[in-house]
Amino acid sequence: MLATVLVAIGLVFHPVPAGGFEERPSVLASTPWWGPIHIAIAAGFVLIALGSLLMLVAGAELASVRLATLVALCWGAMTVGMIFFTGVALVNGWVMHFLTARGAPGTDPLLYDAFNRLLIGYGWLGNPLFLAGLTGLAAIEVQTRSSGMSAGLAWGGLVVAVLSWGRGVGSATGLYFLEPLIYANVPAFLWLGYYGYLSARK
Repeated sequence: MLATVLVAIGLVFHPVPAGGFEERPSVLASTPWWGPIHIAIAAGFVLIALGSLLMLVAGAELASVRLATLVALCWGAMTVGMIFFTGVALVNGWVMHFLTARGAPGTDPLLYDAFNRLLIGYGWLGNPLFLAGLTGLAAIEVQTRSSGMSAGLAWGGLVVAVLSWGRGVGSATGLYFLEPLIYANVPAFLWLGYYGYLSARK
């Protein structure tokens, strides 16, 4: 649960995306806590990757082999997704603010653009995989309630998991009004932490 709380705290203070996947120098310059925000998120992502791996190895006690296989696939997708998506948070936390503070967008635009492209590449590799795993787990929980979660919380998890796709869909398609749905990730990560806790306890 610590992992998801770290991510949620970081996301609460995260500025709204500014129309697309690339990080804007103006947003970085006006967000002095950019580094700590993304370092907290990165630390949470690493712990989520570890927790997902442990859940994958532990397996799930479900009556249906098909559902158990789907749960394993979801935890595996989350593990791999978090490994790649941690790179987004790390580059943001340790590099992007540093480059902006030293004028790189103007004096060395190729370097700044290269890191932006690295962020986007890591994001495309990691975020959809993670969200697919999270949405899959939430959908299976609605169907089976295997963790013992209440029906309302199970459905709430599925709703926020689906809404969490909004930022990526908005940035990728130009429907930028969807980008504030990045904040749907806050309850989604907290739900994941609670789900993981219940599942591990069982």
